[in-house]
Amino acid sequence: MNEINLKVDVKAISINKAFQGQRFKTKECKEYEKELWYQLPKKPMIEGEIEIWFDFFLINYARTDISNLIKVTEDLLVKRGYFEDDRKIVKMHISKEKREKDMMTIKIKKTEAFEYKRK
Repeated sequence: MNEINLKVDVKAISINKAFQGQRFKTKECKEYEKELWYQLPKKPMIEGEIEIWFDFFLINYARTDISNLIKVTEDLLVKRGYFEDDRKIVKMHISKEKREKDMMTIKIKKTEAFEYKRK
């Protein structure tokens, strides 16, 4: 498999709400992971380097720091077996949009390794 497309009807949790101190997951984080786990269908793993798209559709659009929404979701995608490790992500696309309902779409695609080209 070279591409996975997902749509989930759950609000992504901010990393700021995910942990108590540095090690313990909050109740809110555990509930988010459980809900997301059940909405994610089983798919074959994409091996090797990947490119990933996160599109967040949010009620509280203006009050949300987009970069804080990624980590917990990204880690759960690894646990669910969509890709090997988040270190395999070589390119990421992130967007947020105001909506009347919280949800997100995720696209994971196998990519070729690329070299950084300095201009």
